[in-house]
Amino acid sequence: MSRSGWVIGVAATVIVAGGGVVSVPAKADAATGSVLRAAVDRLTREVGFPGALATVSDPPRPSGAGGHRTVRSGVGDLSTGQPVPYDSRVRMGSNAKPVLATVVLQLAERGRIDLDAPVERYLPGLVRGHGNDGREMHIRHLLQHTSGVPDFTGDLPFTPRNLPGRFQRFSGKELLGLALAHPATFQPGEANRWAYSNTGYELLGMVIEKVTGHSWQHEVTERVIRPLGLDTMYLPRTGELGLRGPHPRGYVTVPGPDGARLADITEFEPSALGASGMLVSTPRDFNRFLTALLEGDRRLLSPGTLAEMKRPDPATRLWPDAGYGLGLIRTPLSCGGYFYGHSGDVPGYSTLTGVAVDAGERTGRSATVAVTRAADTMDQGMNLVKTVDIALCDRKTT
Repeated sequence: MSRSGWVIGVAATVIVAGGGVVSVPAKADAATGSVLRAAVDRLTREVGFPGALATVSDPPRPSGAGGHRTVRSGVGDLSTGQPVPYDSRVRMGSNAKPVLATVVLQLAERGRIDLDAPVERYLPGLVRGHGNDGREMHIRHLLQHTSGVPDFTGDLPFTPRNLPGRFQRFSGKELLGLALAHPATFQPGEANRWAYSNTGYELLGMVIEKVTGHSWQHEVTERVIRPLGLDTMYLPRTGELGLRGPHPRGYVTVPGPDGARLADITEFEPSALGASGMLVSTPRDFNRFLTALLEGDRRLLSPGTLAEMKRPDPATRLWPDAGYGLGLIRTPLSCGGYFYGHSGDVPGYSTLTGVAVDAGERTGRSATVAVTRAADTMDQGMNLVKTVDIALCDRKTT
């Protein structure tokens, strides 16, 4: 499940208790979300995440029903036993990708980026070495992980045996340099080849800066966050180690002479996550972004561009039956249709997001699940997929 390569360690089981349900703006109901409640509790009591929360958002209805509801479980701070805050800010990791992709596609709609142009056009001479060649890889390849450019994350200095490494700062070019020290995974656009690469999105951030003259953070803020009024979503500054606002602590499993233990790594240098993963948000605000995107909000993308963004590559290699579009992952729902969203794994946090879409491409409920230790096995990650499926399909969460 983890695509970052940073989550290295021994799986540990932490038995924790506690939880609750909140409904916004509707009044909480003790019977609401009983199936979802059990699924979120399982994440902490059986799978072993210290804390977990799931926020479910329904579109407005004529009856006035809808709004956001959050189920939480476990503890948000192992040292104090405090619960996970209901409106928690968490590191969203690779859920930054559909946000960044939206900006790239906006610029493509305005004729400032050509999706089928080589990276070389925008970043001349930058992508070279070990078979990596910006003259051959196109912008579309970067968006869909078909460029073959290696992932930089495996060379970052942070490991469970080197926790201070998480404070090292990086520029975008330094992250790119880590990747280009390795041979190309395959040739750009090679038939039936697909490999997830955070480096591709780091390059997209550089392309945004080249064509706009502004930082990619500025463009994301002005083109997505502010227009939608997402007041808890933000991109931390270099050197901003902590999280703003209410948040649970993030943990990583580290080995030791007396066995594995959980270490608090909430403070983390965001520049090491780069354009591919430094986004912070509440699940509520991420649901709002994803719903606006999938409903075709014209402040984001045109219907034609959105359709292209949703179209998956058949060579995708993620979890079973998942398909990767241009920054969006499509996953079948057990109740029919699909959900479109993304996953995110960074040290201390894993998140999975999705908006339900039926066979007629009509959007419905959205959900974001977050846990406070990265999912470092496929089995742990699939538990997040199952929880999102329950959140989107279970009628009792309405």
